[in-house]
Parts: sequence; structure tokens; C-alpha cells
Amino acid sequence: MKGIIKKISFTFILMISMLPILKASNGQITIYTNNSSVVVGNTFNATVTVSSSSYLGSWEYTLTYDSSKLKLVSGDVYIADYGNGSIKSKSYNYTFKVIASGSSNLSIKSSNAYDWDLGKMSLTTGSRRVTGITQAELEASYSKNNNLSSLSVEGYELTPAFNKDTLEYSTSVPSTTEKITIKGAVEDKTATVVGLGEFAVSEGENKFEITVTAQNGSTKTYSVKVNVEDINPIEVKVGNETLTIVKRIVSLEIPQTFHEEKITIQNNEVPAFVSNITSYTLLALKNKEGEVNFYIYNKENDSFTLYKEIKTASATIFPLQAIEAPLLFKPTTATLNGEEIEAFNYNGNTNYYLIYAINTETNEKGYYLYDKENNSLIKYDDTIVKDLTKRNKNFLYIIIVLAGETIVVTMILLISFTKKSKKRKKAIKKIEEAKNNREVEEKHIEEIKEISEESLQNETKSV
Repeated sequence: MKGIIKKISFTFILMISMLPILKASNGQITIYTNNSSVVVGNTFNATVTVSSSSYLGSWEYTLTYDSSKLKLVSGDVYIADYGNGSIKSKSYNYTFKVIASGSSNLSIKSSNAYDWDLGKMSLTTGSRRVTGITQAELEASYSKNNNLSSLSVEGYELTPAFNKDTLEYSTSVPSTTEKITIKGAVEDKTATVVGLGEFAVSEGENKFEITVTAQNGSTKTYSVKVNVEDINPIEVKVGNETLTIVKRIVSLEIPQTFHEEKITIQNNEVPAFVSNITSYTLLALKNKEGEVNFYIYNKENDSFTLYKEIKTASATIFPLQAIEAPLLFKPTTATLNGEEIEAFNYNGNTNYYLIYAINTETNEKGYYLYDKENNSLIKYDDTIVKDLTKRNKNFLYIIIVLAGETIVVTMILLISFTKKSKKRKKAIKKIEEAKNNREVEEKHIEEIKEISEESLQNETKSV
């Protein structure tokens, strides 16, 4: 059908080309591509548009390109078409694949067009240059600019004053401040930035990072420390470090099985988070760098233990320190959700780990088998391993007993064989002695016989 339409269109063009020109119209054939630089092996789209200020009657053109650099994937290079008296433009879509690096022109040749009034059109044709490049050449062309052009905390002054090459800043805000807004802009529009916007703050130091990623992937990180004045800080000792209790929870994600309560520490009421499942009480503590983490608070000895729960698709656990290594497993470390924890594995297997922990959803304490590939945890039962180990030991005992019996029997046989061997040697010796004696006797008989014969001959001669 498409071929018939082309033939009809071409016939129509020939027919009207033989008619006298009634009037001249202006038209154009333009070429557009969605990319001017394309990586070798990739495709790009091109659009050829025939247009005029008057209604189009019929037209034809041939699209040319460098076949050593481009391969036509879809579309017809030769077009012969006609209008319906109501269109002033018509577009045709093409897909090309870049097969070699270098530049190639898409251009129009052998073009003709007539308007609907049978007037031959004066056409202008365009072209489009497409350059094929390698992946390395493309990446080399990317911008390396990962600078900010401005940075500020709305309503407050940064120290020191902003400079694109200075990475660390600080500012102080009143104790009543609950939120701050960090503003900034990139120096290069091809770069992206994360870390700008509105953020909640709590008493003490709050650290924020603003990361700029250049078009080529290189990054630069600016940091802003916002100190919220704390008139009466509550400090506690955790090991050799002095931490401050966070009295206003505004930016922390509360663990799933915990609920907020108020407790009193050093005569101050502070927010805490309690689990009815594990009976853990958590407090938010902040270090000098402004980092906040949850700690398990032990009221009996007034101590704190860092709380880092691990979430997977199947369970949420809090790793504990194992008393002893499970049977057949050896100590190692595993990384779960970015946290490095104590673990055990069997024979160097890095796909499965045993982790001693408490399930914060069920309060079950024990070993959990972690499947690294599926990021899942299941309760580990060593009953089968213990049973198999016991059977192996029993089997070993049987082997040892059988081996002992075999050794005894072997020794008996060796002794018996040794005795028989000695008797055999004695018998052989006697046979050899008898044989020797017989040979001696036979020799003596021969000698006697020879002497007798010689005596007989002598006697005969005398007679």
C-alpha cells in the first residue's frame, strides 16, 4: 500500500510538473535531531519536515548521510508524498545508529515541491551535523565544576564568610530555634546539589552536609555546624567520651517498637523511648561533632550502651556480644545495612553468617542466620548440627574400636606368619642339609666304586 501511494504521488508530481507554472511559492525542508553528539553504538532520532506558508500540493526529497558512520534503522530516505488541500507541513521520522566516531551530515538532495494551486515551490533545504564519539570522549567532555556559588543559613551569619573553596562553616542560633533553612546555589548549571532546604535542630551542635556533584561525577562536600544554645546541658560519660542528652527530639526516627516517655536524669525531665517487648529504655545522646545516636540506658548502674538495630526484610534485630562461638563456626565480622558487627561463618562462606542478637519484635534472643544475598534473617537452630556431630563422634568411636580389633588380628596373623616362617626356614635348612649329606654319600660311593674297580683290574692283571 505504501509503495502504491508513493507511485501515485510521484505520478502526480510528474503530471503537475508538465503544467504551466501559475505562481511561485516558498517552502523549506528542515532537519532536526534530538542529539548532536552520540556515543558510538547508540541511536538517535531525526525528523525531516516539509513546510510552506501556502497549502502543500505534492513533494519529494532524498535524505543523504554518511553510511560509513551512520546506519539507518527506520525511515525511508526517499519520500514522494502529496497533501489534501489543508496542510502546510508534514514531518517524517527516522532512527539512526552511530557505527563509527566522527562527524556526518544529514542533508537533502533532489527535492521538488508544488503547492495546492499547482505552483512550483522555491525550496530551501537544511542539514544537520551529528558527531559520533566514544564513551571516553563523552566523559572527558563533562564538566568538572562541583562548586557552590553561594551558601547561607537563612537569618544567621556563617563563619567564616562564604568562599567556594572553603568547606567548613558554623553559626549559632537561640535556644528556642527548632528549624533552620540552608540555602545555596551551584556555580555550574550541569551540577546537582543535595543538602539544601529546611531542617530540624536540637540543643547543642547540629551538623549538616551539602554535597555538590559535577557532571563528570566528582563531588565536593560542604559542612555547616549549627549550634543551638543550651543553657543547661545534661552531660553523661560513655566510656572516655562526654555526650549530651538531647532534650528535644525533632529529627530522630523513633525505632518501630518503641514509644516516647519522660524520665528524670540529674533532676531534669528528658524524653526517652521505651519498648514493652525488650524493656529497653533509649536516650538520644549527642557528641561534640553534633552526631546523635540512641543509647540503651541502664538505670541500675547509670550506664549507656550504643543501640544500633539492624533491619532486614524478615526481621529487626539488635546485635549482642556472643558468649561463645557456635559449633563448627568461626568468629568474623559482617556488614549489615552499612553496620559492621560481630558474626560467625562456616568454612569461610561469605554468603551466610550467624549473628547473636535479640529480635526487637519478638524478644527472642539467640543466633540468627543472615542470608547476605536476600538480606534476610531467620532464627538459627543448631539441634541438627549437634545431633549430626554426636552421630559423627559415635561413628568415630566405632571406627576406632574396629581399627583396634583390626590391629590386634593383624598382629596375631603377623606373629603366626612369623612362626610359620621360622619353621619353614628350619625345614628348608634340614632339607638342604640332607641333600648335602646325600651328595656327600653319593660322592663317597663313587669313590669306593672307582677304588674297587681299580683293585679288581690290578688283581686280574696279576693272575
